[in-house]
Amino acid sequence: MVQINPPKKPPQHGDRLLECEFALDMPLRQLVDDAISAGWEPKEIFAALRSLVEHQRNAYGEDPDPADDPIWVTAATL
Repeated sequence: MVQINPPKKPPQHGDRLLECEFALDMPLRQLVDDAISAGWEPKEIFAALRSLVEHQRNAYGEDPDPADDPIWVTAATL
Protein backbone atom coordinates (compact mmCIF):
# COMPACT_ATOMS: atom_id res chain seq x y z
CA MET A 1 0.00 0.00 0.00
CA VAL A 2 1.23 3.47 -0.89
CA GLN A 3 1.88 5.89 1.96
CA ILE A 4 0.06 9.22 1.55
CA ASN A 5 0.69 11.92 4.12
CA PRO A 6 -2.39 13.25 5.94
CA PRO A 7 -3.29 16.94 5.75
CA LYS A 8 -1.65 19.31 8.20
CA LYS A 9 -3.86 22.31 7.42
CA PRO A 10 -7.61 22.70 8.14
CA PRO A 11 -10.07 22.31 5.23
CA GLN A 12 -10.56 26.08 4.90
CA HIS A 13 -6.85 26.86 4.54
CA GLY A 14 -5.86 28.38 1.20
CA ASP A 15 -2.84 26.09 0.72
CA ARG A 16 -4.68 22.85 1.38
CA LEU A 17 -5.06 21.97 -2.33
CA LEU A 18 -1.35 22.49 -2.85
CA GLU A 19 -0.64 20.29 0.18
CA CYS A 20 -2.90 17.57 -1.28
CA GLU A 21 -1.15 17.78 -4.65
CA PHE A 22 2.21 17.40 -2.92
CA ALA A 23 0.94 14.36 -0.98
CA LEU A 24 -0.33 12.68 -4.15
CA ASP A 25 2.55 13.62 -6.47
CA MET A 26 5.01 10.80 -5.72
CA PRO A 27 2.38 8.02 -5.52
CA LEU A 28 0.97 9.17 -8.87
CA ARG A 29 4.44 9.31 -10.44
CA GLN A 30 5.08 5.78 -9.21
CA LEU A 31 1.77 4.57 -10.63
CA VAL A 32 2.58 6.12 -14.02
CA ASP A 33 6.12 4.71 -13.99
CA ASP A 34 4.77 1.25 -13.11
CA ALA A 35 2.24 1.43 -15.94
CA ILE A 36 4.96 2.47 -18.41
CA SER A 37 7.14 -0.41 -17.19
CA ALA A 38 4.20 -2.74 -17.79
CA GLY A 39 4.10 -1.65 -21.42
CA TRP A 40 1.44 1.10 -21.50
CA GLU A 41 2.11 4.28 -23.46
CA PRO A 42 2.05 7.56 -21.49
CA LYS A 43 -0.73 8.90 -23.75
CA GLU A 44 -2.90 5.88 -22.87
CA ILE A 45 -2.11 6.15 -19.17
CA PHE A 46 -3.06 9.80 -18.89
CA ALA A 47 -6.26 9.29 -20.91
CA ALA A 48 -7.21 6.39 -18.63
CA LEU A 49 -6.40 8.43 -15.50
CA ARG A 50 -8.52 11.31 -16.76
CA SER A 51 -11.45 8.94 -17.32
CA LEU A 52 -10.98 7.23 -13.97
CA VAL A 53 -10.81 10.53 -12.10
CA GLU A 54 -14.07 11.67 -13.71
CA HIS A 55 -15.81 8.39 -12.84
CA GLN A 56 -14.53 8.52 -9.26
CA ARG A 57 -15.61 12.16 -8.90
CA ASN A 58 -19.11 11.24 -10.05
CA ALA A 59 -19.27 8.16 -7.82
CA TYR A 60 -18.13 10.07 -4.72
CA GLY A 61 -20.60 12.84 -5.54
CA GLU A 62 -23.42 10.31 -5.45
CA ASP A 63 -22.08 8.23 -2.54
CA PRO A 64 -19.33 9.91 -0.48
CA ASP A 65 -18.57 6.73 1.50
CA PRO A 66 -18.92 3.73 -0.86
CA ALA A 67 -17.03 1.49 1.59
CA ASP A 68 -20.25 1.35 3.65
CA ASP A 69 -22.16 -0.21 0.75
CA PRO A 70 -22.94 -3.93 1.03
CA ILE A 71 -21.51 -4.70 -2.43
CA TRP A 72 -18.58 -2.80 -3.91
CA VAL A 73 -17.90 -3.37 -7.60
CA THR A 74 -14.46 -2.47 -8.90
CA ALA A 75 -12.86 -2.75 -12.29
CA ALA A 76 -11.02 -5.85 -11.00
CA THR A 77 -14.34 -7.65 -10.38
CA LEU A 78 -15.89 -6.88 -13.78
